[in-house]
Amino acid sequence: MQIENDQIEKLSRIEIFSDLSPSNSEDRKILEALANLLSEKKFKKGEMIIREGDMGDCLYILAKGSVQILRNTMGDEKYAVVNLNASQNVFFGEVALIDSDKRSASVVALEDCKTWVLTGELYEKICNKEPRFGYLVTYRIAKRIASTLRNTNNDIITLYEALLDEVEGKK
Repeated sequence: MQIENDQIEKLSRIEIFSDLSPSNSEDRKILEALANLLSEKKFKKGEMIIREGDMGDCLYILAKGSVQILRNTMGDEKYAVVNLNASQNVFFGEVALIDSDKRSASVVALEDCKTWVLTGELYEKICNKEPRFGYLVTYRIAKRIASTLRNTNNDIITLYEALLDEVEGKK
């Protein structure tokens, strides 16, 4: 994929890469190395980009278009979590860079989309070549995971308390 200045700028606005500045020559070199590793993948409107439960091994950066994040209920019914568009510097599947596992949500294209894809294997390659990059990005991913875990724990406590109130109210 040919590197363009706007691609470098876009990468620097992606949360997990935002510690790298295109105006700093060393950071720019790292962003260019990253851009060289990305492959481009296009999706048509309605096409599933990621399917919840499938094994994942790559990060997607939304370069153009819009997507909807979906989750499954316990009854295997889909519900929309959020709609996102490329201007929001959207990325998804970042955990797959450090741990190939089942996808926790589905992502469907709301319109024709262009994504940039980074596999876990290529992420490891750039981390070995540019350890600072690996540290900064892994740290950002870890912070996101920690935040998600905190929110999930709070949700579980809220649900538990509501259940307890309901049970105690029926006594």
